[in-house]
Amino acid sequence: MKPLLCIKNLSFSLQNQNILTKINLDYHSSQFLGIIGQNGGGKSTLLKLILGLIPSNAITLNLTLQQIGYVPQHLSYNPYFPIRVEEIVQMGRVKPYGRYNQEDKNQAKRALEILQITHLCNQKFTDLSGGQKQKVLLARALCSNPKLLILDEPTASIDSQSTQEIFALLQKLHTQGVGIIIVCHDLSLLLTHCTHIAYIQNSLTLFTLPQEKDKLISTFGCKHHLVGYCDE
Repeated sequence: MKPLLCIKNLSFSLQNQNILTKINLDYHSSQFLGIIGQNGGGKSTLLKLILGLIPSNAITLNLTLQQIGYVPQHLSYNPYFPIRVEEIVQMGRVKPYGRYNQEDKNQAKRALEILQITHLCNQKFTDLSGGQKQKVLLARALCSNPKLLILDEPTASIDSQSTQEIFALLQKLHTQGVGIIIVCHDLSLLLTHCTHIAYIQNSLTLFTLPQEKDKLISTFGCKHHLVGYCDE
């Protein structure tokens, strides 16, 4: 089976500074891939390259960009614009705002049901808690029936219960055939759910779990945190 994406000798510089150097990765949907690394190491840049926000000839996608669901850490929005949850989720259908047909609305409803947040559909996004907002952004990503979900620190500012709920849902989606690539600093969560972990600090080092669990922890941190983030 072809990988969903292939990265071959990817290097990227910005303002004469090397951000990524000779990155190689074949990603298959059978992998639940966690990405770790210290700030400034190139994690977000790699995601932008995969998503096509930064052009690159070193990345080959065996799916369309419309088949990739993206969940950012935060959503940029005007706090004075009263956008509703249902409207944000419908945006996952990638159509001009306000031109959604019945199928689009049905898919949005289904995504809300999967996240168990149908009761929030008419609420203003600005009135939600951090955990609720992340679930809405995940529902928006699911609205397009993606083959691959890419998540950038989706649990960075939410409570532990919401974090566990989101990871449980991601695990369920993965068992249903959806590829998962997630950036997260919590090693304990990634070690519990991931099949592979990529450490990115300019270059990329890939670890297969559980075979290389001890090697990963001894090299980059304790069982809970990355080196530099641990307060124990």
